Amino acid sequence: MSRLVLPVAVILLGGGALAFAQARGPAPTARVLHEDLGAPPSVDDDSPLIGEEPTAGQNPAAFTSGEKVLPEPAKDPARPGEPVLGRGGFAADRDTETRPDYNTGSDGTLRYASVFNPDVLPFKRMSAMDQVRDDYMLTIASPTLVELPVGGKTDPSRDRFWGSVMVELAPGRDAALPSVAPDMRILSYETQPPTTLQFSRDGADNFYVRSDESSAQGSYRVTFLVDADARYFAPEEPDRRLRLGEVRDRAIDAGLAMPLTPAVAREAKRSLAILSLDDRTPYDQALNRLVYYFRGFEAKQLGDVSGDVYRDLFDNQAGVCRHRSFAFLVTALAAGIPARYVTNEAHAFVEVWYPNVRGSGWRRIDLGGAALRLEVTGAEGKTLHRPRDEDPFSKPDAYENNYTQLQGDVTGLTDDQLRERREPLGDGDASGDYGPLVDGSGDGSGDGSGDGAASGDAVSPGDDARHRPPDPTKLSPRVVVTLADASSYRGEALHVEGRVDDPRGPVGNARVDVFLSPMNHGGNDAVLIGRGATDADGRFTIDVDVPTDLELRTYELYVSTPETATHNAAISD
Repeated sequence: MSRLVLPVAVILLGGGALAFAQARGPAPTARVLHEDLGAPPSVDDDSPLIGEEPTAGQNPAAFTSGEKVLPEPAKDPARPGEPVLGRGGFAADRDTETRPDYNTGSDGTLRYASVFNPDVLPFKRMSAMDQVRDDYMLTIASPTLVELPVGGKTDPSRDRFWGSVMVELAPGRDAALPSVAPDMRILSYETQPPTTLQFSRDGADNFYVRSDESSAQGSYRVTFLVDADARYFAPEEPDRRLRLGEVRDRAIDAGLAMPLTPAVAREAKRSLAILSLDDRTPYDQALNRLVYYFRGFEAKQLGDVSGDVYRDLFDNQAGVCRHRSFAFLVTALAAGIPARYVTNEAHAFVEVWYPNVRGSGWRRIDLGGAALRLEVTGAEGKTLHRPRDEDPFSKPDAYENNYTQLQGDVTGLTDDQLRERREPLGDGDASGDYGPLVDGSGDGSGDGSGDGAASGDAVSPGDDARHRPPDPTKLSPRVVVTLADASSYRGEALHVEGRVDDPRGPVGNARVDVFLSPMNHGGNDAVLIGRGATDADGRFTIDVDVPTDLELRTYELYVSTPETATHNAAISD
């Protein structure tokens, strides 16, 4: 706890100044010479973002993800073995074309490089292809790049992610950038060393990054904040009122129809007949039938083959993730369903287009895979993405017990990460969930009860909160304020530093809430003025805007952490 005073002697045109007092005592009487609204406070009661407004060259400090706070990734140099985009090699290359193979047995050890937090493991989008040539080569139908703006306001319908990559830049050269979803928006970014970036994507929604500055040459750490439609990760059942013929018509109108060549279409139509699919089939039934069939593939070697790789894979239901996704793509396009084949260094999956009344868009569908081992790098300290709902499609046993569901031999993740990801979605927060910072009163002030209710789950420093017994099954942290500005003005920033520890050591990625309480009120009548997060070492550095309507008087500063699944709430002394 620190004490703040707003004395008349230092009132300036910007409003009242707040100064630390080291001893208790009544606040001096203040004669207000001038009032200025100043800047708005940084506390936003309708946003998951913490800190400054995101923009090009400036990331926020953190964002809330479920009950967690995810701070901006550190701008460290490249880690040993970390892929460098634009340089080539493992997890840094983008495939612009690929042809299916006959190696349909189980894969050996697969390696996956984590880029995002929450981590969409193993569904990072690195290469997306949407066109099938006569020889079954998959390509990108429209490779022309379209520039993307940076910025935008996120909302509850979208999930948020940090990205952190090393990029080899050269003036005007586009480097492949991984993505979480086709409609990913770049809300903000920062680079180390500093430079200005341009983002773009092609017709299959592959993302790219470059710098046009003549001085941009070499390896750069790029940390970026993105969001994406939450429905992409949790596909609902398609609109059952639509028939496949109507889906084809809407795809044509949307410019998403991708006709097959006559030879490929002939083989794919044979498959549609086997699956009993035609233009009259309801879209929801058709998609369920397709997903069930391709999830039923098995990793096994083929015997005699015809030489038509699509025909052989389909008829034998043989292959791992890349074979299933390839054969699904061909069959779906023949049915008039816009679809894509998406890969990264460890997995292949598909995207399908929903022409729904509630909003058209792409949805991710995993068809499973088969591998002996999955090795994950770069996931230390990260949380794993939890969609908002379960996959609604049929799940054969062979699909449930594969590495895409993080079953089997998975290394590079902690037991807590695996347990969190495997927990049924209804039993915990989804990654995109967030609650309001301030309650419905809208002013962020307390009601005198000191029970913390004034700020949602934030714990205000009143008597009731301090005397609430801790949960003995959880760890009890300690919050210490180590530094705060000696003075500050209403509408301007107040700098606060400190740390959060528990009996085991530093508490990283913890949310911290900053309060001002009138002096000698025991923490009651507190005003929530800002929020931040601890880094991996349990330290926090927060610049919060002092409310412009704060009364001129003496205040005590407190920092608290909310109760979580593993920790009790805590309040600074």
